[in-house]
Order: sequence, then structure tokens, then C-alpha cells
Amino acid sequence: MTDLARWVDARTPPAPDDLLQRIRERTSEPGPSRGATPVTVLLEEGRRALRRARRSTGRDRTSAFELLVADALITYSCEAALQSADPESELLRLLTVAE
Repeated sequence: MTDLARWVDARTPPAPDDLLQRIRERTSEPGPSRGATPVTVLLEEGRRALRRARRSTGRDRTSAFELLVADALITYSCEAALQSADPESELLRLLTVAE
């Protein structure tokens, strides 16, 4: 388990089990962007989840759940930014990366 996955697991209140499982899948494995800060990794994973949700057409439960995963990851990205040594700079950087 990565430090980021442990950080996610420590959030209170915890996410519902099904949602937490999907979030863990996206934060526990090393990936191409894992050299980035936790703020950036969470944001990028949230953006990927959002793209997956948008690819589904119509009203689809899987797509809706993926949208919830995106929301949670992006929210955690903001929370991680607020817990950093320089929250204002991290939030501004987050906004820049999100464009």
C-alpha cells in the first residue's frame, strides 16, 4: 500500500465501502504520474475517472458511480492541498493543473 493509499484510508468519515474500493484501486498502485505530489496524483486520477464517466452514453449506473469516484478524488486533492505546508500555493497549482 502506498503512502497515498494510507492517507486516503485515514480520511474521516470514511467513504462508503464500494466507493472506497474504487478510490483505493486508483491510489494504491504505482503509475506513470506517481512521482507527482499527492495533490496532483489525486487530481489526475479524478480527471481520469471523470473522462471514464463521460465516455458512457445515456443514464448508466456505472457511469454515475465513476462520477462519484471522480468527485471523491478531486475533493481529496483539495483536502491534501489544504494540509500541505503552503495551502494557498498548492490550491493555486491545483487550479493550474486542472485547466
